[in-house]
Amino acid sequence: MAKSLSSSVAKHKFSREGFDMSFEPNWASPPGATIQRLMVTREIDADDLADGLGLERPVLSLLLEGNARITPTLASALADQLGSTPRFWLARDKSYLSDLARLSAAADTDVMWAKAMPVASMRRYGWIDRSAKKEELREALLSFFDCASLPDWNSRYSGGIGAVVFRRSFAFEVDEMATLVWLRAGERQAAEIDLPSFDPKGFVNILPRLRKLSAFKKPSIFLPRLIEACRSVGVAVTTARAPDGCRASGATWRLASGNPIIHLSFRHRAEDHFWFTFFHEAGHVVMHGDSHLDLDGSDPSLLGSSKEEMEANLFAQDYLLPREVRAALIGKPNPRAILHAAKMVGVSPGIIVGQLEKAKALEPGKLSRMKHRYRWDDNPYVPELTSL
Repeated sequence: MAKSLSSSVAKHKFSREGFDMSFEPNWASPPGATIQRLMVTREIDADDLADGLGLERPVLSLLLEGNARITPTLASALADQLGSTPRFWLARDKSYLSDLARLSAAADTDVMWAKAMPVASMRRYGWIDRSAKKEELREALLSFFDCASLPDWNSRYSGGIGAVVFRRSFAFEVDEMATLVWLRAGERQAAEIDLPSFDPKGFVNILPRLRKLSAFKKPSIFLPRLIEACRSVGVAVTTARAPDGCRASGATWRLASGNPIIHLSFRHRAEDHFWFTFFHEAGHVVMHGDSHLDLDGSDPSLLGSSKEEMEANLFAQDYLLPREVRAALIGKPNPRAILHAAKMVGVSPGIIVGQLEKAKALEPGKLSRMKHRYRWDDNPYVPELTSL
């Protein structure tokens, strides 16, 4: 079982590779630095050294700055004037050139890493400083992930989404970095929630009550109630708008404390989709306990997860529209019958409409007026109710 997002990501490789960041110094020391130290130790001034090496003074300045190379002849002269061996001085120059090449590659890696992030969305949502300049972007991104350096980030996150079940989409190109950013937005929120120990039985017991929260039209009203009810039994519920490129509807994983987190995106901005996703993820928590990620347009059989996904789907269906009620509605899905069923189950009529559409008992769009819909405003965590 995955214990945290950072441990969950350790089992799946990002599609964007090239982030091998084992620690190496982020500087290159030219041979001139060693030469200058020896000049001080041996009390040799620049003019005397230039004469001893057979160099013009401007050429010596270039050497000290790292802008002139050490040839075999110059290496022998340095050994005579300052000590050590010609081999040492040639190796010193070669090491400097190698460090320069490494730092250049590291700079390219920095650029690649930043370009892989959904920066525009992160600025828009306020997850990184909107005014951060290009040279400040790397630090802003690292701060979002609570990492001190790229090697630190690599250690925690370069494994990809990992044990969160990854259902690759035929309909969309999945952007793993955007998905990881969305997951991190949930992890950041969960860190602020004071959770008691997870109570599996208590979580199951409150689920029938939670579906009644769908009677509240506005997310700003029902979401705090949903979060608090789940918190009371040790489950963190978090929400965040998906950044560009992320097709996730919901995800579950375990925090380091062992508490489950259910992270939701309000994808499609419709009540039936939101509540189905919540109960689907709740099903994973109750029945499977491991980590899962649900992406739109995906085929769960691609990663062998179809059994668990079908179980989670049935779990959600049975909570939102119990089988006996669904069976009675199949033959007469009219507004009056839907309103009666919604009252009987204790859910919003729009949820009943969505379930009937999923069951292909109702033509999509025919009764969509009965659904509550949402729109994103300035808050990237809680959408607004669309005016009816």
